[in-house]
Amino acid sequence: MAPAKANGAANGSNANGMSKSTSYHVLKEGEDPPVGVRIYADGIKPDHRQNPLVTIFAGITMSIYVGFMNYFLLLCIAAIWSRVCLYIVIALLSTLALPCKPVLWPAFNRLWIFKTWRHYFHYSFLVEQQLDPTKRYIFVEFPHGAFPIAPIVAGTLMQTLFPHMAIYSVAASVVFYIPFWRHMITWIGSVPATPGNFKRLLQKGSVAVVVGGIAEMYMGHPRKERIKLVGRRGFARIALEEQVDGIVCVYYFGNSQVLSFGPAFLAGVSRRMRTSLGYLTGWMGLPVPKPLPIFMVNGKPIPVPRIPRDHPDFDKKVDELLEATITELGEMYDRHKGLYGWADRPLSIE
Repeated sequence: MAPAKANGAANGSNANGMSKSTSYHVLKEGEDPPVGVRIYADGIKPDHRQNPLVTIFAGITMSIYVGFMNYFLLLCIAAIWSRVCLYIVIALLSTLALPCKPVLWPAFNRLWIFKTWRHYFHYSFLVEQQLDPTKRYIFVEFPHGAFPIAPIVAGTLMQTLFPHMAIYSVAASVVFYIPFWRHMITWIGSVPATPGNFKRLLQKGSVAVVVGGIAEMYMGHPRKERIKLVGRRGFARIALEEQVDGIVCVYYFGNSQVLSFGPAFLAGVSRRMRTSLGYLTGWMGLPVPKPLPIFMVNGKPIPVPRIPRDHPDFDKKVDELLEATITELGEMYDRHKGLYGWADRPLSIE
C-alpha cells in the first residue's frame, strides 16, 4: 500500500481510464488543484518520511481523539475511587454546556497538530474535475470504515483543496452529545445530520456526508472494500428537493485499513440504537490508527435533474440519481485503485 513515487511522468489517463498521474506538484496558496494530478498534503514529497518523534506525537493525539470513548469510560470507572478522575470527568461533561460555535473555523483547521496527522498518513488527494465555486454540491464520502478518520482529516484540508468554496458537513447526531468530539467536529464544519440541518447548510454552500455510517463500521474485509450505499436514498432526495448542481463521489483509499471495529455481532443492535457498540483496534491492537497512506479522490459531479417535488416521477428520479451515484462511485474506484496499489482489491457496494 505504499504511495506512488514521483518520476515526472505526464498526467492523464490510460486507455482503461486509469489515472496515471505521478508528477510532483506543490499547491500555491489560493490555487485550485490541477485536474488529474495526485497532490501530497502540505507540499510534502511522495517519498517523505515523518520525523519519528512527530509520528509518535501524531499517533498519541489521534488515539486520544479516536479512542476518546474508551478512555472516557475508564475515567468514569476510575472516578469511583479517584477524586482527580472525578474532577476530570466533571470538567469534560461541563463542556457540553458550551455552545458549538463557530461552524467551520479556518484558524482551527490550520493548527500544526492536524498537519502532523496528515503527514502521519502521507495524505494525498486528486480531483477529477474542477468545481464551480458559485455552485452547490453534495459530496458523498466513502468509506466510513471503523472510524471516519480520513474524512475528518480531509475536513482540515478543505480550504486548501477548494479555496474558493465553503464546504460543510453533517455527522451522526450522537457525536454532538459527546464531550471533546462535539466541539472538534463542529469546528471543522459539521452539524447533526438531520434533513433540516442538511438543507440549511446547502443555503450557505456545499455539504459533505459520510453515507455508510454505523453500518460500515462492521463491514471491514481483508481482501475487498465493502461499503453501504444501496438503499441510502436520503442524500439523493435532498439533492433533488434543494436543486443542487451536482453530487460528487469521494473515496478515501486506505481508510478501511487504518482501524478495525468490533465485535461484528453488535452491528444490528448498534444500528437500532443509532450508536456504535464495540471497540477500536489499530496499531498493536491499540486504538491508534496504523500509519498507512490515505489517498482521497474527488470524482466528477453527477448532474441533478430539475424536477418539482410534487411531480409524479419525483421518487423515480430519486432512485435513478442513487443508481447513477452507485455506478459512478464504482467506476471512479476502478479508475484510481491501481494508483494506490489496490489493482487486485475490488469494491463491493452493498
